[in-house]
Amino acid sequence: MKKFLFVLFLCGIVGTAFAQEKTANSNAFVMFLHAGWGKLPDKTSGLTNSSSDYVNELSSGTGWNIQALFRSKKLITGLLYSGYTASGKLQYSSDILLTTYIAPQLGMNIPVGGEKFDIAFNGGIGSMWYCNNSFVFEKSRKVKGKTAGVNLGLKGVFNFTQNFGVSFEIATIRANLSKTKINYHDNTIKVTYPDMLHLNQFTYSFGIKYSL
Repeated sequence: MKKFLFVLFLCGIVGTAFAQEKTANSNAFVMFLHAGWGKLPDKTSGLTNSSSDYVNELSSGTGWNIQALFRSKKLITGLLYSGYTASGKLQYSSDILLTTYIAPQLGMNIPVGGEKFDIAFNGGIGSMWYCNNSFVFEKSRKVKGKTAGVNLGLKGVFNFTQNFGVSFEIATIRANLSKTKINYHDNTIKVTYPDMLHLNQFTYSFGIKYSL
């Protein structure tokens, strides 16, 4: 929650600073809100159960992102906040996965067919936070970790008006954890993953665009 409020605060700063910096044919400050289907293609580990069906269930979930971008002609700079969540439950255990990712962005915006359509791509290097709020035999088990990541995104945008539009985005984040902290039965231990805890993600999402 603190990271989310921090991102909104930064978005407000960026929007205030650049709201008046408009080019002749486009708005300077652009915000995207996306939500859709997320996938961990390399599966994942660190769950309360390692059965194939259960791992597959937790490797498909919901992805979303908020993008606050400044557009100067075709150049895009700004900030990305992205998340993924999935949950699963068995007779004696359950898992709720949550990852959040924050990164500065750099990319290009290419108008197609006048002012109605845009194609944009952006990428960046940032930080990912991993959390698994799980239960084993009705006892809380929390797994947390942090690692560096890299992201790429490609979106198509249809502009209804100068200020509003809709978009479809295909995005990926590459990030893997080598160690986590696990708190269970009031004891905290550090766990190292020789083969890494895979958090690589693909997201297919729809969203809205708002420009100033």
